[in-house]
Amino acid sequence: MSLLLLAIAHANKLNAQNGNSVLRHIVIITFKSDAPSDSVKSLDELYRSLSKGSMVKDFETGVNISTRDTGVVKHVYVTSFASKQDMDSYRKMPDYSKLFKLSLPVASEVTVADYWANK
Repeated sequence: MSLLLLAIAHANKLNAQNGNSVLRHIVIITFKSDAPSDSVKSLDELYRSLSKGSMVKDFETGVNISTRDTGVVKHVYVTSFASKQDMDSYRKMPDYSKLFKLSLPVASEVTVADYWANK
């Protein structure tokens, strides 16, 4: 089984190097019902600002509209990178640590997923 995982990891690395894949970093934040709107707006603006970094291949954000989560405000932030090294560089940006300072007081739940998306 570990040989299979190694082969998949190697294939993903080759795909990334060949431009066939992108590394997606998804953050879904469920905000507390009493989260101040200016705090949410500041967080949105910080994500947009970070997305201007040269290592970011693409960025999009939106508010969840699923009918399964009625009454719950969830913002989704999707940042795409060409390589794991680019994502690591993104996480070293000076303003990156501000994400935690802004989100922790107003978030009731944070979900993060990183994956290679094959195109």
